[in-house]
Amino acid sequence: MKEWTRKRKADVCMGILLQIYFFFPWIRIDGGYHTIHVYLIEIFRKESCIKAYNYIFLSGHPILWKYSGFAAVTFTMIIAFMIVMQMIELWQLYRHMKGIKTFDIHRYVWVLAIVLFFVYLDASYIYLDDSALFKLRIYMYMVIFIGIIGIWMFLDIEAAAWDTETAKHKTELKERDEQLLQVKVKALEEKYQEMLKSRKVVHDMKNHLLALKKYDQERDWEGLHQYLNELSDDMLDDSYQIWTGNRMLDMILNQKTKDAKEKETDMQIETEVFETLPFSDREIISLFGNVLDNALEACERIQDKKRWIKIKIKKKNHLLYIETSNAIKEMPVQNQKEFVSVKEDEILHGYGMKNIQDIVRKYDGIFRYKIYGEYLVCIISIYDIRGAEEE
Repeated sequence: MKEWTRKRKADVCMGILLQIYFFFPWIRIDGGYHTIHVYLIEIFRKESCIKAYNYIFLSGHPILWKYSGFAAVTFTMIIAFMIVMQMIELWQLYRHMKGIKTFDIHRYVWVLAIVLFFVYLDASYIYLDDSALFKLRIYMYMVIFIGIIGIWMFLDIEAAAWDTETAKHKTELKERDEQLLQVKVKALEEKYQEMLKSRKVVHDMKNHLLALKKYDQERDWEGLHQYLNELSDDMLDDSYQIWTGNRMLDMILNQKTKDAKEKETDMQIETEVFETLPFSDREIISLFGNVLDNALEACERIQDKKRWIKIKIKKKNHLLYIETSNAIKEMPVQNQKEFVSVKEDEILHGYGMKNIQDIVRKYDGIFRYKIYGEYLVCIISIYDIRGAEEE
């Protein structure tokens, strides 16, 4: 279904208002107030728009009947125009509610309504000096109608401008997100290649042992010490850990662990080995990156107590379970069951949360959260259909 943009919301609200206005009873006929539709029926009953006009609006001024022809015809045209307008707008309202593309006719309606209004005013005064052939309620009804259409046009222009700017901003944010992901992937790939390079020394163990034996035979303790130090820089580097066996996810977890350490945040990871995930590499970066970034940012605002993050990733019978808990400074503000960002760039933060929700929704997963006093728990559960089908 089409997105509920501001313009669409404005069109629906104003469309409903206009339908209500068309059904407002304001024409007094036979002692009661009726709508413009009843007036049209009265014309058919009288078999003349002039007779109907004189009977309804000039019943107490028969002297004016012979001058009312042009005014009566013009007023009938206005009523017919409004009823046609009502049917068109009712059809437009239905299309707006269904999210179907519509056509904008309000500027033409507004211009035509003003023209008919001034023609009617001219027709009402043309024959007798200062003797009006219309009632004040006719004047007010037409002025309000023109006002509603004018307000509708203004709202459409403002809403369309807002929607265009929002769409442009979303596009820029999406491009920015794509570029950021590319940079992250490149950086993580480089880190992974460096890790592989450092691990290659293990395959040269035979040569290293021969070299060590040579230093020992020659009793070159200084050379032996130096050689061992050089090897330790590569072989004893434990900064990179294999958490799951999935290369991309492991790189994310290692990078976020490093970030947490730099921000003086205790990060604990509980996971198990599983190489396959239902996500693409890009989705892994976006999902886990945004989840952990949000947790790190929440901890970064804490000044007077311990900062901590716990992430649990389990997979059982193709059900992927992700649980992230982190300390929080204060109770997050919520709006319509979603957290309100306290970051300076609220739109970008909201877009990050939207990325998480979009990925979970794509795989028919569940995303929920709960606040326990001074910490927040976010849970994501997704059934790995792809992994199940491969078996």
